[in-house]
Amino acid sequence: MTEFAVAMGILLGTILIGIPISYSMGITGLVYILITNPDYIVVIPNRLYEGVNQFQLLAIPFFLLAADIMVSADISGKLFRFVKLFVGRFRGGLAYVNVLVSMVFGSISGTALGDIAALGKVEMDAMDEEGYDPNFSCALTAASSLQSPLIPPSNIAVLYASVMGLSVGALFLAGLLPGIMLGLAQILYILSIRDRKNFPAGKEKHTGKEKRRIVIDGLITLGMPFIIIGGVLGGFFTATESANIACVYSLLLGAVVYRNYHVKDFAAALENVAHQMANIFLIISFASVFAWIMGRERIPEQIAGLLLSLSNNKYVLLLLINLFLLIVGMFMDTGAAIILFVPILAPIMYEVGVHPVHFAVAVLLNLTLGLITPPVGVVLYSASAVGKRKFEDVVKAMIPFLVISFSVLALVSMFPVWTLFLPKLFGFL
Repeated sequence: MTEFAVAMGILLGTILIGIPISYSMGITGLVYILITNPDYIVVIPNRLYEGVNQFQLLAIPFFLLAADIMVSADISGKLFRFVKLFVGRFRGGLAYVNVLVSMVFGSISGTALGDIAALGKVEMDAMDEEGYDPNFSCALTAASSLQSPLIPPSNIAVLYASVMGLSVGALFLAGLLPGIMLGLAQILYILSIRDRKNFPAGKEKHTGKEKRRIVIDGLITLGMPFIIIGGVLGGFFTATESANIACVYSLLLGAVVYRNYHVKDFAAALENVAHQMANIFLIISFASVFAWIMGRERIPEQIAGLLLSLSNNKYVLLLLINLFLLIVGMFMDTGAAIILFVPILAPIMYEVGVHPVHFAVAVLLNLTLGLITPPVGVVLYSASAVGKRKFEDVVKAMIPFLVISFSVLALVSMFPVWTLFLPKLFGFL
């Protein structure tokens, strides 16, 4: 146990001095093995390989590639203009557009940071031009991006399914209603403050020809979610296959339909995705090594004993785990947190009667909220950087959205129907 305490000290120390978490876990694993039994060094390459040797993980790079292509080909911009055409004319219209576009784009990108990268500047610039408070627009952009990791296809849902052996289709459907709930709650908040904040109504005018072009482009763009979600739900193909088809569809749109996507753009996209996947797979691999260390030290059993000694009420335990994961999500990469903590916490919750799919969505929502929660809040920092706002001012504007997000988390945690209804309806449970 002393060796594990030393290992944890090394892990925390390396993270605090700014070493990437993947390398921090790798260094920690190596030092632990050297000070316990150097013969265990053979474990490292085995665990590195086993960590990424999951067929379902192949879906992640293809979903990332599809989203990159759609951004480069301005397909995300066409989606923004499509939604703006219908709701932009109302008071507070661009705020509604911000939420709705993120809801739809979430079914393409699958990541909150992808949403910020693709739509953040477009949304904030448009809101600035119409006179919205800059900090409000930045906070809204960050908050609305949280729908992307919940609404299918969710990259972290794919990772969770591979770690815990769950159905990707079941997790996709389970996250859909919570993601929509989050967006609708934000829309209701905008509706409640639009008069008091004197939000403007859109004044942009379009000719009949322009409207038809925007509608056609928007409907073509919406083909992507139908392919991804409809194909998986209909049983026509797996999540990994749907990711491949999404790439082909986005390539056809960019290269053939709109003719604004070229070979050099595709080469840049491949390089970008390769960099992202290298980082993701490093995290998964080294987290697998660290998970082996915790298993050897019997940390899961000790944590299970501690939690069950506090209470065997599933709602009390859900509350405790929610608080723990919210803190973890502030500081740790979502993928690493899933690999490290879910195999420890999930069996405890199964034992007290929490459904595996329900717990999965609660975990994903928890870790996602950490992305907009100070003091770290990766998405919060990214949105502030894209919008060129002061981080402290954006945090103040974020408070109402944090309250909304925590309320949705409470509803999802307390009432399993929000996560289990759709998977049961479509026969995944």
